[in-house]
Amino acid sequence: MKLSASCIVFRDNHVLLVRHTYGAAKGKFLIPGGFAEPGELPDKAAEREFFEETKIKITTKELVAVRFTSEEIWCIFSAEYLSGEPESDHKENNAAVFIDIDTAVESDDVVETTRVLIKSMLSADKNHLAKSAFVNAKFTKNEWQLFV
Repeated sequence: MKLSASCIVFRDNHVLLVRHTYGAAKGKFLIPGGFAEPGELPDKAAEREFFEETKIKITTKELVAVRFTSEEIWCIFSAEYLSGEPESDHKENNAAVFIDIDTAVESDDVVETTRVLIKSMLSADKNHLAKSAFVNAKFTKNEWQLFV
C-alpha cells in the first residue's frame, strides 16, 4: 500500500495551490503533495513534497484529514508558512499560487476534493476526524473513505 501526504497552507485569507499537469487533475488546482519515500513519515513527506512543488518552506501542524483507498493512504496536514515565494516545479505543476480562500472553495478550476478539504479546515467544529459522506467521482463508496 502506498503512502502519500499533502499540506494545506493558509496565509492572509489565501490558500496555496498548484495547477497539475497530468492525470485526472490536469489543468486544475489542488493542494501540493505526493508519495512518501521508503521509511519517511507522513508529516516529513508532506513538508518535502510541498517544498519540491512550490519552493515554500513550511512546518506541519495538525493531521486534518485522511483518505483511504484499497491502494493508498493519503494524510493531509495543516501547515504553517515559514518562508519563500510560490514557484512552480515546471514538472508536476505549471503554477503555484496563493488563491483567495472564498474563490478557491467556489471555483470549478479547483479539484473537488481540495475544495472539500479547505471547507472542512474552515469549519468551527474540528475536534476529531469523522467519516465524510463525500466520495470522489472516480470511486464508489466501497473504494473511498475520507475522514475530515
